[in-house]
Amino acid sequence: MIKKNVKKQQKKFYTLLLVIIFLCTGPVIIVQAQAVRIMPLGDSITGSPGCWRALLWVNLINNGYTNIDFVGTLPPQGCGIDHDGDNEGHGGILATNMADQNQLSPWLSATNPDIVLMHLGTNDCWSNRDTNTILNAFSKLVDQMRSNNPNMKILVAKIIPMDPSRSCSECNNNVTALNNAIPGWASGKSTSQSPITVVDQNSGFSYTSDTYDGVHPNDSGDQKIADKWYAALTPLLSGGPTETPYPTPTATPVTVTNPSVLHGDVDSSGSIDIVDALLIAQYYVGLAPVNFNAAAADVNRDGTIDVIDALRVAQCYVGLIPCDF
Repeated sequence: MIKKNVKKQQKKFYTLLLVIIFLCTGPVIIVQAQAVRIMPLGDSITGSPGCWRALLWVNLINNGYTNIDFVGTLPPQGCGIDHDGDNEGHGGILATNMADQNQLSPWLSATNPDIVLMHLGTNDCWSNRDTNTILNAFSKLVDQMRSNNPNMKILVAKIIPMDPSRSCSECNNNVTALNNAIPGWASGKSTSQSPITVVDQNSGFSYTSDTYDGVHPNDSGDQKIADKWYAALTPLLSGGPTETPYPTPTATPVTVTNPSVLHGDVDSSGSIDIVDALLIAQYYVGLAPVNFNAAAADVNRDGTIDVIDALRVAQCYVGLIPCDF
């Protein structure tokens, strides 16, 4: 019961403290840096269920990259891991169709990403679209991204391999051809304002041990994909919330000739400062502060020690009222 009462007192104290700070200083503006909006863009490797996204999210959050927002018009699709599951992973989609049918633009308008993680081309390779046609589609998609956001940061994957025996006989050859051409395409399309970074998701990825069907990643495959995205993505992310600078007030010493009691100086330090206001607030809610001179706490001389006394001391400290209590 005692612990419960202490917790209530502490809660009341901290609430009171916030009120005092607000009333004394005016609204201190806390500016939360806008979350970096990240769009995972692709086919079923990204979205059905695309558990690498969950692993990537958890890794980012656990390492302090908390000011992020995964965006997309599609909702989470399982994985059993708490994460921000919004995405644009459309099962069966071709990059060529996405570009030619202008499918990406409405998704961009709805979500306004800052960064796109693009793993696209698997279905194009399966459909035997030639490399140049796929890269032309990539260029259209990049143009649409930049139309939405001229500062778009774009991470483009060298896509994971496909098992010819479980997909199509030419599928992995097509993947290899596309991946070999991506760096040159990216170099020619990248700009300083909207850079394109190539992320090699193919190297070290085995369609035998890292997929469950020769195409889609299993648990080990998801981990490999997440790790490579993480390494490429984190250099593009900045820190979390920032606070607008607010000058730290200095203590306001009050000199009194031969005072018997310096009203407001409840800790008997010889000056009136924010510590005194906090001690009065603690006393008021029953937290029994140490080194507390109750005779100095009733600064408005009304016979009680209350929130008004704490407020007046805090106002004195920041210079809003004289300290001649």
